[in-house]
Amino acid sequence: MKTSIQFKNDEQNLAKKKKRKKIALTTVSCVILLPLLIAALSIGIFAAWANTQHIDKTLLPTATAVPVFYDSKGNVLPYAEDNYVEMNSISDNLKNAFVALEDKRFYSHKGYDIVRMGGALVNNIKARGVREGASTITQQLVKNTHLTHERTLSRKLKELAIAIKLEKQYGKDEIMAMYLSVIYFGSGAYGVKQAANVYFGKSVEDLTLAECATLAGLVKNPSKYSPINHPEQCEKRRNIALSLMLEQGYISEDEYEYAKSRPVQTVNKDGAQATVANARACEFYLSQAQKEVCDSLGITKYQLGNSGLKIYTNLDVSLQYELERQRAAQDNYESSQISSVSIILDNANGAVLAHSSSYPYAISRQAGSVLKPLAVYAPAIDRGLVSLATPIVDEKVDFSGFSPNNFGGLYYGDTTVRDALKKSMNSVSVKVMDYLGVENSAQFLQSVGIDITEEDKNYALALGATSQGVSPLLVAAGYSAFARQGEYLCPSYIRYVVDNGNKTLSNEARKGRRVTSASTSALMTVALTDTVKDGTAKSLSVLPFEVAAKTGTAQRDKNGNSDAWCSSYNGDYTVLVWHGSDSVMQEKGGGYPTRHAAKIWKAIDAQYGVERTISVGEIVPLEIDTYSTKCNRQVTAATENTPVEYRKIEFFAKDSLPDFSRSKFENLLPADFDVVCNGSSVNIAFDTEPIYCYEIVRTDATGSRLIYHEAGSGERAEVCDLPIGFGGKVDYTLICHLINNEEICASKNKSVYIRDSVTPLI
Repeated sequence: MKTSIQFKNDEQNLAKKKKRKKIALTTVSCVILLPLLIAALSIGIFAAWANTQHIDKTLLPTATAVPVFYDSKGNVLPYAEDNYVEMNSISDNLKNAFVALEDKRFYSHKGYDIVRMGGALVNNIKARGVREGASTITQQLVKNTHLTHERTLSRKLKELAIAIKLEKQYGKDEIMAMYLSVIYFGSGAYGVKQAANVYFGKSVEDLTLAECATLAGLVKNPSKYSPINHPEQCEKRRNIALSLMLEQGYISEDEYEYAKSRPVQTVNKDGAQATVANARACEFYLSQAQKEVCDSLGITKYQLGNSGLKIYTNLDVSLQYELERQRAAQDNYESSQISSVSIILDNANGAVLAHSSSYPYAISRQAGSVLKPLAVYAPAIDRGLVSLATPIVDEKVDFSGFSPNNFGGLYYGDTTVRDALKKSMNSVSVKVMDYLGVENSAQFLQSVGIDITEEDKNYALALGATSQGVSPLLVAAGYSAFARQGEYLCPSYIRYVVDNGNKTLSNEARKGRRVTSASTSALMTVALTDTVKDGTAKSLSVLPFEVAAKTGTAQRDKNGNSDAWCSSYNGDYTVLVWHGSDSVMQEKGGGYPTRHAAKIWKAIDAQYGVERTISVGEIVPLEIDTYSTKCNRQVTAATENTPVEYRKIEFFAKDSLPDFSRSKFENLLPADFDVVCNGSSVNIAFDTEPIYCYEIVRTDATGSRLIYHEAGSGERAEVCDLPIGFGGKVDYTLICHLINNEEICASKNKSVYIRDSVTPLI
């Protein structure tokens, strides 16, 4: 028999077992139920949050009211964003190719594929990173229309939430049509409509099974699987799509074998490029016009796509085609990869008549010397700090460690602002910037739309160096202000917009904003025509009419350059050309970019005719005394006594004429000279100027006699004389007069005693 103690121990052990069992059951329950509770709670929270996410129907490519764009003559232009493909245009083969390759449960899921999500989760855990996204076709549509492409959890959750809502409001075929209208197929083709045309030169309805599979295979990596550049890779990817279509029952064995046997045939590479070029002759221009409308009206491009607006642009189609043709010729001319931008502005109203670019977006680049007229010379002249005739020394300079070199290390010494502009002297530009002040330079640039950061406010700005670069369009607009007598107009692609029959957003009667006086702009034009005659833009001198221009070059490193510019204008038009490379190129602004600009000017002249001269007003011509200007270090006007060889016509603002009173050819000062007796001889020395003739008259015991008569050389003259003084006084008179006018003269006397070899008597 068990004792009472044993019974008590048994009871305690039983209680412990029950307690352990209860703890175990509780633990198991927590392990099983807690994740379920967390999952349920998470789903609930997600569902509540997802309810706050909304579909923006204006972002979907439903093409309910596509805007209509018109050129400057009122002709309808192809709308680059009109990529929407109708559901009845999509063949079963095209739909099935995308479903088989991209989303095989597309017709059964509700916007997300839980099976793919699970598989992607496992693979990502194994890879210890995000390698797969498991996006359905619906999710890809949302990503391409509503969201960015960043890989974040919040973006993915938004994508999922909107996709679920999208599935509730649209049918599968509608979603498929929208998806095929927005995805990127490479070679600049957005949407299957463009892709069919670019790669195969046909409409969507005419695509074969093999071509449908090719397009489906492209979207994963359009560059890697390009049928133009990588046909072998493309064929392998296409055959994967075909095999999946066979496996999933969309095509028969015979269809599979036939399609698989077909070679990857596209329009040839040149043909494809020509198709793209023809389709895009106006595409960049329209993309900029579209941006201008969206920015002005505060709408997105997708909202614009469904706006039904009638948009009348400033586009001159014939000039646009010419720019594209010239750009293609430039591409063929260059063996290296050099990009280009060319722009034509109408100076009368700031209209962008044509705009061609190697890039699908607006760029900013280093401007080099093409920025000098805007950053330095125009504001300095406008403030009266310098004129075109201001004398200045071109020399090596150092401003607190900033010591730029002239091109080729060549310095010109005594020069003027006009010549410094013509020859693009860097040291002079920095000197004038020092007069002007960096802050004033930045203010002027900002007045013509060129943004300058605090980082840019230094002497390097005098040479066109900026942290973010500058827009070619805004540089062109800045030069256009010179043609508009100092009034700046923001360049515009849009004439006006019609909304439900009402004209809005009209740019037809815009008024400019004054940025310089009319005289300053006229002076800039006068100087910049010199740049064409015999300066850095001399390649434009072949034109049978007058233009003003400035070139610019930005150096990448000691091996070459990154940017080359030519900005030119006359009274009617401004033409800007930029060439550049992301590697190293040897082009300079005065080279091919200027020749490129000349071809554009010839095209404008052939089409519209160009005024042979540039009319300038508000300034007056005046003869400058170049010799006195150099000596005085100040602009000095010529007088009637100034010889022809020292006369030069320069232009000035009416209220800023130079001084007449300091001419070296008026009111001569007596020339000083040294007289030293050395025993029986006398040494005479004096400084000469080349505009004067010098005479020395000696008076001694024998009377007065002319002992020296020479024209000045600019050097110090030395004369040794042997007077007959008999130990008495000898007088010397130094007479100077203008070489060609003896009536204008001055004289000075000095005396010595022959015995006195030190102190002359005055």
